[in-house]
Amino acid sequence: MLGGVFLVSFSLIAFEIALSRLLSVLLSYHYVFAVLALALLGLGGGGIFLHLFHRNGCKEKKPSGDFPFWATIFALTVSFSVILGLRVGASFRALDNIFFYGLLFLIPFFFVGILLARVYREFPADSGKIYGFDLVGAACGSFGYLLLLDLLGVISAIFLLGLLSSVAALLLAGMQPPGKKKWIIPIFGFMMLALVFGAERGGFYEPSIPIGKNPAKEIHDVLYGPSIRGGIVETRWSAFGRTDLVKLLDYPEQMDIYLDGTAGSPMYRFTGDAGSPGPVIEGLKTTFPGYFPFLSLREEEKDDVLIIGPGGGRDVLLALMGGVRNITAVEVNKDLVDMVRRHSLFNGGIYRDLKNVQVVVEEGRHFLKRHKGNYDLIMLSLPVTNTSRSLEGFALTENFLFTTDAIADYWGHLSEEGRLLVVAHDDIEALRLLSLSLAFFRTNGVDEKQAMRHIYMVGSEDYLVFALKKKPLDHQETAFLYQAMHPLGYNPGISFFPGVRASLNPALVALERGEKTAAELRALVKERGYDIDPVSDNNPFFYKFEKGLPKSVSLVLWVSATLLLLVAGVPLFKQRNYPRSLPGNRPNRRRPLFRVVLLFAVLGVGFMLIEISLMQRFSLFLGSPVLSMAVLLSSLLAGAGMGGLWSKRLMTPTQTTRGIARASLWVAVIVLGYTVVLPLILDQLLGLSFAVRIGIVVALLLPLGFCMGIPFPSGIRLLQKIHMEPLIPWMWGVNGLGSVLGSTLTIAIAIRFGFTEAMIASAALYLVVFALFRTPALAELPAE
Repeated sequence: MLGGVFLVSFSLIAFEIALSRLLSVLLSYHYVFAVLALALLGLGGGGIFLHLFHRNGCKEKKPSGDFPFWATIFALTVSFSVILGLRVGASFRALDNIFFYGLLFLIPFFFVGILLARVYREFPADSGKIYGFDLVGAACGSFGYLLLLDLLGVISAIFLLGLLSSVAALLLAGMQPPGKKKWIIPIFGFMMLALVFGAERGGFYEPSIPIGKNPAKEIHDVLYGPSIRGGIVETRWSAFGRTDLVKLLDYPEQMDIYLDGTAGSPMYRFTGDAGSPGPVIEGLKTTFPGYFPFLSLREEEKDDVLIIGPGGGRDVLLALMGGVRNITAVEVNKDLVDMVRRHSLFNGGIYRDLKNVQVVVEEGRHFLKRHKGNYDLIMLSLPVTNTSRSLEGFALTENFLFTTDAIADYWGHLSEEGRLLVVAHDDIEALRLLSLSLAFFRTNGVDEKQAMRHIYMVGSEDYLVFALKKKPLDHQETAFLYQAMHPLGYNPGISFFPGVRASLNPALVALERGEKTAAELRALVKERGYDIDPVSDNNPFFYKFEKGLPKSVSLVLWVSATLLLLVAGVPLFKQRNYPRSLPGNRPNRRRPLFRVVLLFAVLGVGFMLIEISLMQRFSLFLGSPVLSMAVLLSSLLAGAGMGGLWSKRLMTPTQTTRGIARASLWVAVIVLGYTVVLPLILDQLLGLSFAVRIGIVVALLLPLGFCMGIPFPSGIRLLQKIHMEPLIPWMWGVNGLGSVLGSTLTIAIAIRFGFTEAMIASAALYLVVFALFRTPALAELPAE
């Protein structure tokens, strides 16, 4: 049984992460968040279903014979839900896809919810061991998905996870009494899934991912648009995502690289000589605003340039043509770098053969924080992936590149004449960059009028360049840039140069003259329906421009909160949900049940508040978004699994209630301590090797996870001790719905206040558990 639980949990979390990668190709990232949240409601729904329709299972004296059945159904739906989703889902409109995919992928989570709730109900006395193997399996799955996606790709990985789940069904069948019938269903499931996996790996069955069918994805215009004809020539899958190289049939001098169908980056045919790069690349000087700042650079300002997110190499080409002597290009997507290097004959070996170009595969901000040198120019040109590498599916990969803290890091790595250059997609992005910069200056005692002397903006119809110089811009340079923009056709109405009295952006001119404040500018933009308030590393949501909570977050928040209130409230008001054999007086029943219901609801919400907040906190410390998530999840879950195994030592009701209280108190103390200590020490430890930093994260998370792993299995055993074991599936459902609410609530709190505040909220919830269970009143109920 424990082996089966381990494999099911391994497959479950690996499937959840793989599903997020697949959905990122099909849908926009905010839809991915909503779909995952709706699907995960199935975990709690499975427990509710079991309570309502299988209420007599706890009276059986032998292990339940339906374990293999539910495990087999889960295994089959893992694979076949993906097959159905790929075949049918692309035909729906984008808005409908949320509900279609959400309901479709809810099915496997629903069945695994039934299975695990059934296991806990049948063996409440062994809940510590079960919970331990459950979470250790999930911890292994957090790392296992990395290997599976890198080796097999997302579709093969999901099919293999279905096959592993069918092996779990075989293990669960082995715990049944001797007989041939018990093997029929699990063997059938195993053979079906082995056939699907073998056919896909052997090339006999090739499920097609409808990439580009969604008009919201950039790749759609290239593959299916009326004006551009293109075709995919190379695809790479990894745990980071899907990277496609697209050949443009009408533009033989250019190919495009896409990540998850978006974040298109051009790769040009290059001679390898910046002096004669070819007409298309030479044309970038006049057609792409990213070259504009190089016009005013003096020779002493061209020694060292850092390019974050170079993509297919366009910014490297601009720097080479601008006369830069040393270029460091930091790209987070290893598959993209490998793809560019593989096509060196086409691109002139821009990432392989040029001695003055160093390419580093790392998250840009993390690289900068670990690097001690200064740069004449730090350049970020459209570095947005529009996809998420976080478990909940909302926080974007490049969120930490644009915060007030990031501006401070860039500023600290600029030479005396250095400047930060960002090529934005539109004026809203540029205005938020301005908002961040003014907030940074204000923190350092520089008023807005003086701060505007360090900034200029220039834009075309397609792009807008934001530049921040360490020294105030002199009138000679701004006058030169103003004159240079006119032959290039740039729009003065959205441009700004300090000290230039001309027809420029009136709001920015008013800021420079002191006639308008940054707060008034933000209010003016809010009237247009956009939010450009400054964001920090504590709430790094640069690309959240809509006012208030995003619609996807608000939808899931209210749905999950409503369901949790309904599901948690029913046992408190329905007398039939209480076992008739419960000892003691009837007036005492509602009180312990209220505390138990609140325990499982709070544990679900609190666990996710901590998990997601710490994931954001440590991701910048470790660097790699994908590997960071694996390390953080596996450490926290492994610690919780060990805590679950240890909790079996709490034998009596008194020991159990006190164990829940003490563990919850320790969780609150550790979390509150981390909110104070981590910001102080993590930056100081960035210079250590990656292996040592991983060791530090593991050492910090294992004790916390250990304490977090004690209350849940202890609560299961407590239900048995006070003769409420029929409610175990219901409490599983309450906990599952609480987890969905917790993940959404984390994002909502972080957007409004910050991840630190989300951690404080989690500590408050665990203190509530401590207050409810610090006295052994529940233990005073008669036990068997």
